[in-house]
Amino acid sequence: MAKKPLFNKVVIVGAGLIGGSIGLAVKKRKLAKFVAGVVRRRETAIRVIEKKAVDMATLDLAEGVQGADLVILCAPVSTIIRQIPLIKPYLKKNAIVIDVGSSKRRIESAARKHLKRNTFVGCHPMAGSACLGVEHADAELFDGAQCFITRSNHRVHRLWKAMGAHPILLDAKLHDAWVARASCLPHLLAFSLFQKESFGRFSLTRLKALNPSIKELARLAHSDAALWSDIFMSNPDTIKALYAFEKSLGRLKKILHSKKSGELENYIRVSNRMAAAVSAQ
Repeated sequence: MAKKPLFNKVVIVGAGLIGGSIGLAVKKRKLAKFVAGVVRRRETAIRVIEKKAVDMATLDLAEGVQGADLVILCAPVSTIIRQIPLIKPYLKKNAIVIDVGSSKRRIESAARKHLKRNTFVGCHPMAGSACLGVEHADAELFDGAQCFITRSNHRVHRLWKAMGAHPILLDAKLHDAWVARASCLPHLLAFSLFQKESFGRFSLTRLKALNPSIKELARLAHSDAALWSDIFMSNPDTIKALYAFEKSLGRLKKILHSKKSGELENYIRVSNRMAAAVSAQ
């Protein structure tokens, strides 16, 4: 006997890489009877249908959301915050709304204000790709990935588990502080490194040929400008993480100026231990 789907109608608002991958995963695992997509352009609607990530695509937010048991907001954080009051009049009373934004506090604040009749659960699957767009969507994108959820909800928990992810309960404040240090800061450092003044007269092509260790930072520095600008601006903890790093960098500069090799070795050994702890997880 076939299992009953978790939801009758799921609507994905923003069918790009993440939204498209959710649609593919939901359809492949038969987690919903019907999957709709809300997109901004007709060309995207055609692509998401061709990809078979949804059963129906529309440019009309109200049309897409009406009658949905689960609404998944997959746009950038600033757009999700604008969409929350817009969907309010069209939601079923018991509809669940989740998002997949990279920061949580401002989204949750908007949800508390506008979605009092509904259940809202902030989500952040730690999965993605350097390639954006629904054409790169993959039903297995979340397989083995961690997914932070800001409050306990058994249906949302089952949804992510069924898509292959490992749900981890973490409140919005702690989530944003963690993401600022574990994800935002490395990207900020990569963007900062790949500025003209960082390399002076040296050719980047020659640096790459001479030292392959720069390649990983180059991969981060190649990340989408609009996406990461939205992530940084939406999370106030990003600037806190940068200030904390400046303190560490200032200490390193003092050690280098002092020419005390012992202190420099101790500084590096602390990094070795911290990095080993991360690598062991």
